[in-house]
Formats: sequence, C-alpha cells, structure tokens
Amino acid sequence: MITSRYAPSLRFLHWVIAALVALALISIEIKGWLPKGSSERALVKWAHTQFGLSVLLMMLVRLAVRVRHAVPSITPPPPRWQMHAAHLMHLALYVLTLAVPLLGVTMMFCAGKPWSFAGLSLPVTIAPDAALAHRIEDMHETAGNGLLWLAIAHAVAAIYHHVVQRDDTLLRMTGIGRRKGA
Repeated sequence: MITSRYAPSLRFLHWVIAALVALALISIEIKGWLPKGSSERALVKWAHTQFGLSVLLMMLVRLAVRVRHAVPSITPPPPRWQMHAAHLMHLALYVLTLAVPLLGVTMMFCAGKPWSFAGLSLPVTIAPDAALAHRIEDMHETAGNGLLWLAIAHAVAAIYHHVVQRDDTLLRMTGIGRRKGA
C-alpha cells in the first residue's frame, strides 16, 4: 500500500516534462531524415524549438512548485547508497533539463536567425556569430544526448525499484496504488 505520493502538481509536471523532452528528441531525430531546405525539415526544427522552450518553461514552474512540496519517503526505505545515487541522478536531470534548452536558446540568439515561441518573435544578437552558434549547438547536442541516456537510466531505475525491490518509488510518481499482497 502506498503511504505517500508526490503532490499532484509535481506528478503532472513530471510527466508533461518527460513527454516534452521525448517530443523534442523525436523531432530533432526526424529532422535528420528529411531533405535540407524542405518545408518538412523546417517544420520539425520549429517543433523541436517549441518543445524545448516548453521544457524550459515547465522546469521553471516545476522548480517553483518543488520548493513548496516535500519529497515523500520511499517505503520500504532503500539502502543509503541508493538514496545518494538517486539524489545525484535527480540533480543531473534537473541541471540537464534546464541546461539543454538554455543552450538551445543561446545558440539561436547567437545564430542571428529569426525564431519564435508560440508565435512570439524572440531576440537575436545584433552581430551574429555562426562559429559560436555552431560550438554552442555541439554542446546542446551533447547535453541532449546525456539527458536522453540519463532519462533512460532514471526510467530503468524506477522499474527496477518497482519490480525487483518492490518498493513504492515508481508508485509515488504515478499516483497509482499497489494492492495489498501484490
């Protein structure tokens, strides 16, 4: 039986952000399959930007909400080393879900090309620097790949806790209870 869960707002934000990160990654992968200069490629690049900026905004909301809500305890408590590993993983996930879109924003700003979010034009530098924008793009891509692998490890750890350790780690974030004796 679950004894505690994350606040509904944190559960909602967790899954929305997970979906937005997945959509950002999928859209940028699809871009690579499309011919350069095509309207389809431009559309998925635009979608990638919209999803990425949405991740950034939702993470800012999540940080504000997280300050107001305590992390529920895990039942039964895992070993101390697992708690330390979980804290480090969550810290890295928070840092990357903020850093990846911020690098994308910085790249777009430095590129000097027009861009927008939700129909609003966003600023660009007066003196574009293509070389700097390219270096930042490389960092954005590397950090994005790191975020992907860390998110996969995060999901695997949650499933491991649910299936092998049989604790309520995963259930705290889904809001769904385990039946007694399950």
